[in-house]
Amino acid sequence: MSHSFHLYQLQKIDTQLDQGTARILEIETKIGSDKRVTDAETRVAESLASLKAAQAHLAKIEQEAAAKRMKLEQSESTLYGGKVKIPKELQDLQHEVASLKRVIAGLEDQQLEAMMQVEEAQAGCEAASKYLIHTQGETTSENAVWMGESGMLTALKARLQIERDAIVSQIDPVYLEEYARLRKNKRGVAVATLSDDTCSACGSLLTAADRQNARSPIQVSHCPSCGRFLYGG
Repeated sequence: MSHSFHLYQLQKIDTQLDQGTARILEIETKIGSDKRVTDAETRVAESLASLKAAQAHLAKIEQEAAAKRMKLEQSESTLYGGKVKIPKELQDLQHEVASLKRVIAGLEDQQLEAMMQVEEAQAGCEAASKYLIHTQGETTSENAVWMGESGMLTALKARLQIERDAIVSQIDPVYLEEYARLRKNKRGVAVATLSDDTCSACGSLLTAADRQNARSPIQVSHCPSCGRFLYGG
C-alpha cells in the first residue's frame, strides 16, 4: 500500500479519535455542570430554614400568650378574691384585666396566623424533599446513560489507538512529521481527497496532472492550493 493510502487511513482514525475525545469531554462537562441535584438540595435547605423560622415564631407567640394568660389569671384572682377593697385599686385591676384580655386576643390571632405559616412551611419542605428524590433518581438514570456512552467511546479509542500504531509503523517518519504539522496548522485535517475535480478540504480546482498524481500508488502528492496531502483513492 502507498504512503498516501496509509496517511489517509491515519487521518480517518485521528478524526475518529478527535471526535471521541471531544464527545467524552462534552459528557464530562455535561455531568459536571448539572446543578439540578445541588439546586434541589439548596431548595430543601431553604425550606427547612423557613420551617424552623416559622416554628420559632410560633413558639415565641405561644410563650408570650401563656405568660399573659398566667398574668390574667393572677389579676382576676386578685380582683375577685375580695382582698382588694380600695376602689381605685379595683378599678386599676379591672383595666389591667381588660387590657390583658385584648392582648391575649391579639396574640391568639397571631398564633393562628403563625400556625398557618408553619403548615405552609411544612408543605414546602415535603414538596422540596419529594422534588429532591425525583431529581436524584432522574439524574442518576441520565448519568448512567452518559457514562455508558463514555465507556464505549473510551473502549473505541483504545481499539483505534492500536490500529493507529499499526498504520504509523508503515509510514515514512518524514511524512509523519509533515502530517503532524499539517494537522496542527490545518484544523486537524492533513489529508484531503478528490471531490470530483477539486480538493475536498479547500475546494480548489485540480488539474488533470494533480488528480493523476493523487491517484498514484507510489507518489505522495499535495494540493497545490492548501498544501495538504492529496489522496485520490
